[in-house]
Amino acid sequence: MSSYEEVENSVRECATHATVQAQVDFGIAVTRELLTADGVAAAAAAELTEAGARAVGAAADGAGTASAEQLRAWIAQIDEGDLSDGDMDPDLLRAITALEAWVGYREERSSERIAALGIALLEQADFRASGAPLDDFLSTPETRQAFDRIRVALTEPASHGSEPQSVFENSITIDAADRSAVRRAFVEAAVSRRLRIAGMLALPIALVVGIVLAVSGRPIGMFAFGVIAALTLLLAVFVVILRRVAAKAVDDGMSVGSRLTVRIDADGLGLDGKFGSSRAPWNSLSGALRIKDAIVFRNIAGKAAFFAPGRALDDGALALVEKYIDQDRTRTGDE
Repeated sequence: MSSYEEVENSVRECATHATVQAQVDFGIAVTRELLTADGVAAAAAAELTEAGARAVGAAADGAGTASAEQLRAWIAQIDEGDLSDGDMDPDLLRAITALEAWVGYREERSSERIAALGIALLEQADFRASGAPLDDFLSTPETRQAFDRIRVALTEPASHGSEPQSVFENSITIDAADRSAVRRAFVEAAVSRRLRIAGMLALPIALVVGIVLAVSGRPIGMFAFGVIAALTLLLAVFVVILRRVAAKAVDDGMSVGSRLTVRIDADGLGLDGKFGSSRAPWNSLSGALRIKDAIVFRNIAGKAAFFAPGRALDDGALALVEKYIDQDRTRTGDE
């Protein structure tokens, strides 16, 4: 016999010791299942505004791909559209609670949030069984099956030879702000910071010196002024050309209205967009840095290799990238 308290503690124990991949797979599956359970769509149509009901459907479709920010936006639409006056349908309430637990996990990476999803699954089974006895909670087929599913999903290792599943996946539609942010990051990466600083300091000084020499009336002064002025003009032209090249490259690969998908799994980073598909194993990257409203992924030589709008990855996903890179360095003995 297993009391409800013992079963709940077992679920928490399984969630705590589960791998990140197992937690993510379980979280996505349970969230989608509860959001699409029988009666949820009908209850949403009856107890939410039209916008709130649409948000429930969108959250079910995007549970595994939307960012935490987008999931929060859908939760806000559901809350704003609540017409139930405190007496919400149990299946709909359970689905919304599961969605909140899932977005909480996306933000915090806490095993307690995964445990909450497991407990929600047990509560759904208990509801269908018309109430299992609290002192022998697994005595009904429904609750026993739900518990076995949780235990298997969170404790059994993934099958060998299968494709790695995304630990994080997010798709966004590129807007003008995204494009501008990536353009700036591209330009800054193309011209090193040291070179920019040297140019900003040396050229004005050289230009002043050239003007002084030119005013002196000496031929060498006029020649020096001409050379320095030509170099200044060339630098300005170089910057203009660089910006045009950056704009063309970004527009070709990330035009406004195109889709960008970022995937993170145990094997590497994946980017899919108008430019095609790119994939980088963790041993080819040295880090990821948020620069204003863009994210720059650097290769092992420290050079910028990939660019993405800042909102494509939340802080939790960025920390996950650094974690995988650090793990790979440790595994290969680089640290």
